[in-house]
Amino acid sequence: MHSSQLNREIDVKWLFSDQLQEGDVQVLFVQDGYYYMKLGGLQETFEKLLEEKPELAKNLVMVTVSPGSPSQRREVYHPDGEHFEAFTDFFYNEVLPDVQQKLKAINMNVVKMGSLGDSLAGVISLYLAMKKPEIWSHLMLQSAAFDVEMAEDARRQIQQPNWKIYQVVGERENNFKSPVTGEIAHIYDGNKSMMKVFGEKELSLDYHVEDEEHRWIFWKDDLPRALCFFLKN
Repeated sequence: MHSSQLNREIDVKWLFSDQLQEGDVQVLFVQDGYYYMKLGGLQETFEKLLEEKPELAKNLVMVTVSPGSPSQRREVYHPDGEHFEAFTDFFYNEVLPDVQQKLKAINMNVVKMGSLGDSLAGVISLYLAMKKPEIWSHLMLQSAAFDVEMAEDARRQIQQPNWKIYQVVGERENNFKSPVTGEIAHIYDGNKSMMKVFGEKELSLDYHVEDEEHRWIFWKDDLPRALCFFLKN
């Protein structure tokens, strides 16, 4: 879709079952949608869920959002990015109203709404939720690229919303070098800091630490557990 906020095209796609019927629906926004489809096994995982747990997954609607090139991605997903605020406005003023309008037109009632994201896509998932906490029910954060400053932002901004959070990180995710900026990120430490903030705020948290590095094969293997968390809770 064309974004007037960002003045460029943003790839937004829908993924749902052909068994989808009128009534209650679970909506999951997938940041980094292109990479979740290409590297994260999103389509295959969804099809397997539909085959093995049809009653659980048949009313799931996923909306994938793809921000563009790696450099464009950082500019919209990182709080210090040049177009971070514009992307937030794009999501709330363009993407979400479009999704809500289309679902309403086919008599769909949204009973839960979540966001899934890896690395910086996990960061934007949290920041979008902090902007309008009352409309979100679930956050699925796979190796979100959190740092100490982001944890402090969360400590200041989160006012005990009714979120259910799935958070996973690898023990070997410190000292990750960004392919875009060359900066070193200590993602394991950042997630520990954010986990403590979630605990302080008494949020419902499902936290996992695995013997993994910061890479797509980790998030692909973890995706069934993350999606089941959204569907079952």
